[in-house]
Order: sequence, then C-alpha cells, then structure tokens
Amino acid sequence: MESFETERLILQHINLSDMEAIYRSWVYNPEIYRFLAPYYANDSDTARKWIDETLQDFSEANPGSWELFAIELKSANEVIGVFELTGIDREVRSAEVGYHLGKKWWGNGYAAEALRALLMYCFENAALNRVSAYYDPRNPNSGRVMQKAGMIYEGVFRQCQIRRGELVDRVYYAMLKEDWDMCQRSRTSH
Repeated sequence: MESFETERLILQHINLSDMEAIYRSWVYNPEIYRFLAPYYANDSDTARKWIDETLQDFSEANPGSWELFAIELKSANEVIGVFELTGIDREVRSAEVGYHLGKKWWGNGYAAEALRALLMYCFENAALNRVSAYYDPRNPNSGRVMQKAGMIYEGVFRQCQIRRGELVDRVYYAMLKEDWDMCQRSRTSH
C-alpha cells in the first residue's frame, strides 16, 4: 500500500476501516458538507455504501484513474481527513486533487502540509506534469491551502456547477512539474 509521511502526517491509500473516522470528521459537519458534491453521503450507512461502490467502480472500470488517501495525524494516530486524485490522465500526465479535513483540525496547517506532500508524490513518484484543484469561493480557506502549497491561480469558471440547488463558481489553481522543480530549487538555495 502506497504511503508517505510529512513531519506531522501520514498519507496512505485508504481502506474501508478508515471510512468511519473520515466521515465522522468531516461529512457530518454542515460547514464542510455544504461545499461537497451532492453524491457525498451525510450518514454512515450511505457513506459506507458509497465508498464500497466507488472503490469497486474505479478499480474495475477505471484502473489507475483515481487514488484516495487518508490523512493520519501522527501524534494522535487518528485519521483527520482525505485527499483524492481524480481524472488521472496518463497520456497528458495530469490529475485533479481534492481534499477534506475535519473542522477540529482546521487552522493548524495540516491541509497545506498534506497537499505539498501529495504534490511531491505526484511529480516525483507518479510522473505527473500537471496537478490542478478548485474550490468554491464561499470557502476561501481552501484557496489559501492551495496558495500555501505553492499552486498558481488560473482563473474562475463562473456558475459552472450546482451545489445543494445553488449555481456556484469554481476557482482554479494548478501546479506544473516545472513549477514544482522551481519551488524546490528556491527552497534549497536559501
């Protein structure tokens, strides 16, 4: 099972035993749930069914096009959120990243730390050239996570999706392998 560590976190491919902690930490919180796509479940039975079906669908129908990582806080030995790589395109060498972190752990820099680790995995292990992410502008903290991780603002897709019956924008950020390499060079030169 693929896993990697930061100073405070472990990111590893998810398994079903992680799901209860993940859904308890963020799906049940209305401040988080309102920003999630409607297919995310807000009760544990639906959540378990959703993850079972999702893992099966992607492993059978789209092998290698999706990866899901649990974020574990080392000091507490506790799963605090999830990162996902979706739309992995091996020809273009691109993917999109999404993340959810339990509110209890907001404001500690965990999301940005995990995103930097995931970007390192994408560029140095998975041989990707481009990683993109978007956030709902009603959730600016998510955008700050992308900025702190070094991702570059690309633009806004206006009213391009419906969340809970409301048309909303998407604000896009991305990083290319060359951006990552430049960030690494500037870190080592200081």
